[in-house]
Amino acid sequence: MGLQYNILWLDDRIEEYQTLEIDEYLEQYLDELFFSPHLYMYETIEDAKKNLEKKKWDVIFSDFNINESKNGEQFIRDIRNNNINSEVLFYSAQQDLPKMEIDRISFLRLSSDKAYEELKGKMKSVIDLTVEKLNDLTNLRGLVMSEVSELDDKMKNIVADYCKKSVDNEQELRNYIIGKIEEHLKGSLDTSQSKCDKKCIHQWKNKTISEVVFEQNFDSYTTARALDHILKKQSIPDVNKFLDDYYKAIIKNRNELAHCRTKLKEDGSEVLITKNGEKEFTSDDINKIRKNIIGYHKMFEKLKTNL
Repeated sequence: MGLQYNILWLDDRIEEYQTLEIDEYLEQYLDELFFSPHLYMYETIEDAKKNLEKKKWDVIFSDFNINESKNGEQFIRDIRNNNINSEVLFYSAQQDLPKMEIDRISFLRLSSDKAYEELKGKMKSVIDLTVEKLNDLTNLRGLVMSEVSELDDKMKNIVADYCKKSVDNEQELRNYIIGKIEEHLKGSLDTSQSKCDKKCIHQWKNKTISEVVFEQNFDSYTTARALDHILKKQSIPDVNKFLDDYYKAIIKNRNELAHCRTKLKEDGSEVLITKNGEKEFTSDDINKIRKNIIGYHKMFEKLKTNL
């Protein structure tokens, strides 16, 4: 799972729950965990079944006795027959909830006087269970690698769009990018055993800006530096330290997670073994990583529209 959290909710009284704003309660809770909530609500089993395979569901909520009939058991079979292994919560005010030993499926019998609060609490606890599983380091590494790659693409598209707006934009940025690349490469040359005068011309010198920006080896930092240059040229407010901030919030974490291994401590918790020693990620650390990634996604979407 990435930062998008998908919930399928089936109930023939869905408008009643919307009136009580339980859907908004769930979305706000996921916002606080720094996920992007996507809640899909259906009133019939037929509508829900049509959409079972269209999304990767993080959790499924369903009334067990829809239209007062015991058709929840068929919906359970539909879910598992479609190889959907999401956590599932069935709830009902009826007395005769089934006792079924099926992995990742739970049942809640609602009492009449506090049914809605019980349901909100149980839904929240099921979400917490899924998030706890997602917070292990293996899932965290996969999330960060995937999301940083997507952020890279968004930055590259912003840079490309900026260059398309005018020849002057393209030429000035091209000179800046090529100059920085050559400066880095020539600085890394070992001239101690030769008479190299560092006057070589890199082959990228003859490429277009699009070829340079979308070059496979155009890494995250180089991409962010190009965007940082544009932001400074355009005097965009509140982003004067974009490159430094982006490196600390995004690239540094990506680098640590990419070049490390995990180790189990005696208490069962996981730590990363990095070149700088052990690093433990708490739930607050992981929330902050998600918060930063979501924040930069929003920033890049805004820049793409307004720059």
